Amino acid sequence: MSQRILVYSAQLEAIGGIESHVVEFCLRMTRAGHRVTLLCSRSRLGARTRSRLSDAGVSLRLNESPWFTASPSRKWLWTLVALARLTLHRFDAVYTNGQGLNAVTVQKCFRSRARVVHHHHTACDEKDIALWPPSYKAAMQRADALVVCADFIRARMRAAISREDVEVVYCFSRDVLPALQTREPDAPVSFGYFGRLIDGKGVQWILRLSRDPRLAGILWKLWGSEGAYKADDFAPYERVSYLGEFSDEAGLRAALAAIDCFVLFSTTPEGLPVSLMEVMAAGKPWIATAQGGIPELVHDPDSCVLVGLDDYETLVQTCIAMKTRILEGELDRARQKAFHADRFGDHALLVRWTAVLQKPEAAR
Repeated sequence: MSQRILVYSAQLEAIGGIESHVVEFCLRMTRAGHRVTLLCSRSRLGARTRSRLSDAGVSLRLNESPWFTASPSRKWLWTLVALARLTLHRFDAVYTNGQGLNAVTVQKCFRSRARVVHHHHTACDEKDIALWPPSYKAAMQRADALVVCADFIRARMRAAISREDVEVVYCFSRDVLPALQTREPDAPVSFGYFGRLIDGKGVQWILRLSRDPRLAGILWKLWGSEGAYKADDFAPYERVSYLGEFSDEAGLRAALAAIDCFVLFSTTPEGLPVSLMEVMAAGKPWIATAQGGIPELVHDPDSCVLVGLDDYETLVQTCIAMKTRILEGELDRARQKAFHADRFGDHALLVRWTAVLQKPEAAR
């Protein structure tokens, strides 16, 4: 059954995990015959991404104004005006994510007029919960459906807001086939990261590791929008290359082709990182901290390696061991791809998300 769906995201960067999910969510729902409107209170989506969405038939309501994105109050004002216009339209379902006032406002605007589905996509640990304003907790309790992105997060969420009918639906991720690589026998191994360039995602650890002489045979490649780190910040690091940002499948394909291993030394409350799912879809290995739902992705201890940041020597040895496995061809890339296809394949996720958006409100 075709539905009119309003998708709200508090902010969308040019590159990032939730950005990838939201874009792919809109595209897949549109291809399935639904009419989708994307509303965002602060958007930095690139021109190519906007074109992909609009060409597919997604109606865009994006706040790209420097003035209206300059402060939370201005974003809220823009959101109120946009909602006043959207209330003239009928929607069957409203999907929201984001923890601020704007997501709460969107839900209030459409409660009882459409099925409201809220998607919480971070870890729901103590640090995460401490950031929730009372209005956000209340909004999650009142939403017609509450979705989290990893199995273990469901138990945390149930306890945090005293709600039993919390559902798990994974984020959409892009499944692209990187260009074939021909490795020269003496070529260095490339470790890479793409996403937000902030310390919370482990960029400072990449810089430190790049200067360790024991890791001289590893090059470190970074992609992402300049923010906390600028392009010039990487210049003093001989074995680090900043390669700009990308927001489309061609950019993702090129990035995946350029690395042998992905790293995510995150200290932030992660949900189930879309970047790791995209890396696995390409058959690539990864090293990451055990934040949020990341441990759920470990199915092969040789290709999916968890590390702590409290023991630098172990971190170095983990990188050396991964480099050795890559050079000696010990990794099963087909197994990585198969795991992604079985658990995060497009068809299964489309069925799950459609069911959440359509099914009647559970009795509570």
